[in-house]
Amino acid sequence: MSVRKLLLFAVLLAAVSIRCAGSPSEPEGSVIITQTTTTTTTIPIAALNAGAIGTSPSGTGLASATVLTFGFRTSPTGGVPPYTFAWKFGDGEEGAGDAPFHVYMSTGDFTATATVTDTRGISAQVSTVVSIRNVTGRWTATFQGGAAPMPERLDLIQDGTAVTATTNDSANLVGFGSGTGSVSNPRSLAISLAFRAGMPLAFAATYVGTIDSTLTTWTGTVTGHTGCPCAFIATRPAP
Repeated sequence: MSVRKLLLFAVLLAAVSIRCAGSPSEPEGSVIITQTTTTTTTIPIAALNAGAIGTSPSGTGLASATVLTFGFRTSPTGGVPPYTFAWKFGDGEEGAGDAPFHVYMSTGDFTATATVTDTRGISAQVSTVVSIRNVTGRWTATFQGGAAPMPERLDLIQDGTAVTATTNDSANLVGFGSGTGSVSNPRSLAISLAFRAGMPLAFAATYVGTIDSTLTTWTGTVTGHTGCPCAFIATRPAP
């Protein structure tokens, strides 16, 4: 073998050795790597606020008669709804729901309390004072039209929903009268008086009307007096 051929063979042998010993020169495919990042956000829960409560009708209630519906004037907020509601009416009675109703059987100032509870069992309370009175006392009635005497003083005594009534105004020609009546929801009052003295003939007078939210003004219609039916207005001092 000539020297020239021997050199060519040596060069080829070296090239093969270097290719086998080194790193691959050609890629054999590809891999796609996706990286996902999870972010956790903490949202604070607002404190439970019980709102504000009131009654319908508003104002002073009439004992044994006014059906008071309790409700939220300002809705509860915060916490984790939905809420549940428990009520104590201040007279030993209790209720539930967002709009319970209650009748107070006696007079007084009562503190009604609503307890609002969220789904976690966290509670908040709100209260309101409810004033309850009756129609017992002296009312002075004046008449609009007709020939009825005026004013007429009516003495009333309420016992539950029943009312007894008397009048004995010496200035009036009708003289002494007595009778009964009743109160009803929300603040209504009706009485009937029988007059047996002071007039040639016995007669009866009936007063039917409603009382305002302070229980000091009673307005309605009276029948039985001469020239009536006619409107009347009866007032008394604050009970």
